[in-house]
Amino acid sequence: MTTFQIWNGLNTIGGNIVEIRTEKARVICDFGLTGIGKVIENTDGLSEMEYLIKHGFMPAIPELYDTSAFQMVKLSSVKDSSLETAIFISHLHLDHMGLLKYLPAATKVYLSEETDKLYQTLVAVGEEEESPVECITFKGNEKIEIGDIHVQPKLTDHDTIGACAFFIEAPGLKLIHSGDVRLTGYYPELVDKWVQEAADWRPDVLLLEGTSFSFEEPKESGYESETALVESWKKLLQSTMDQIIFYNPYIRNVDRLRKVSLATEECGRTFVFEESYTQLMHAFYPNETWTVLTESATSSQEQSDIKWISLAEVQQHPEHYVLQNSFKNSEMVSAFEKGIYAHSNGEPLGDYDSNYAVLLDTLAASQFEFLPIGASGHAAQEDLIRIAKKVQAKQTIPWHTFEPEKMYQRFMAEGVPAFLAEKGKVYSAAEIRHN
Repeated sequence: MTTFQIWNGLNTIGGNIVEIRTEKARVICDFGLTGIGKVIENTDGLSEMEYLIKHGFMPAIPELYDTSAFQMVKLSSVKDSSLETAIFISHLHLDHMGLLKYLPAATKVYLSEETDKLYQTLVAVGEEEESPVECITFKGNEKIEIGDIHVQPKLTDHDTIGACAFFIEAPGLKLIHSGDVRLTGYYPELVDKWVQEAADWRPDVLLLEGTSFSFEEPKESGYESETALVESWKKLLQSTMDQIIFYNPYIRNVDRLRKVSLATEECGRTFVFEESYTQLMHAFYPNETWTVLTESATSSQEQSDIKWISLAEVQQHPEHYVLQNSFKNSEMVSAFEKGIYAHSNGEPLGDYDSNYAVLLDTLAASQFEFLPIGASGHAAQEDLIRIAKKVQAKQTIPWHTFEPEKMYQRFMAEGVPAFLAEKGKVYSAAEIRHN
């Protein structure tokens, strides 16, 4: 019998993990960390992995981990499993892949070609920890067989490159994992395409992310489109003629960083990167030349694709530049008398992270204006309702939201058959159909 089980993510934003299992195989979709930004102090003397499992940051999935060194958590080991197992990663945000480093080396992990390219580059520049798993790439719409389970990835639109939804078919069950999705990015046609294909496929279950139901809309700077963000950025540049502007992006949002840097140059300022960000951009745009801050250099400065500029040179004419700035280099604002710090969904990601207050204090001490200029990677509530209505799954399960009940009630009011799943409970397709 085919079953599915949601291990995490029913009332959190991120950390979503679902397992589809047959007598021959199992597929696990996403393997991310919950509680990002929380301080985790290990006072139990346990390994990091066992500590995370004990305190609920990582699910206690049987027969997936090497548990031979566990002291307190009783959990069967990967060596006890006879199932063909694979993990599919929808995209490369930490709340969807941040636990990969704890998996055994033989674990097969599938991800899109662009997602893998981003992952390998982030590891190379020191912005991501390397995992021992076996990474296997796929193309969008490619059908992959894991035993008697068939997985078909569908490229989608999110605020990182290579994001996918997954159509999963096993004996007696057709399930869709939406991944993180929006209609306000650069590729809404990808979402329209897989949603129409989902409607034709007639799934039993749609696992639909509901981040936007966690907040009262409109959330500050939350649902501006990527295109509108760039236009707002241009207006800022055109209206700010006499001071430096810092720009703090999320390094995994390659498309936005590219668009913003081009818009900056169009408006007559030079966009200056940190070197690690330049190396990432070079991986996706290998034929371009970048301006890089000398103080961020970690390698040889004799590179044909890089123009180097020192902080002292920027200080002479700060109004001519935009400095891309990551949190670890935020103290650099003290080199200027005043300025604007544009926070564009970069780290620290939100006020739940203690570093957020540190950043604000640093900016205040240097008389810098903090300016949020972001765009959400998640669909608005009305867009999610339209997606669910179009797909017409037999049951739509809310997850990836702090307010699953709110999402459920809204869906039911709109005539969308919805179901509030329980964490860790094993479901069959038959049970879902009769709910």
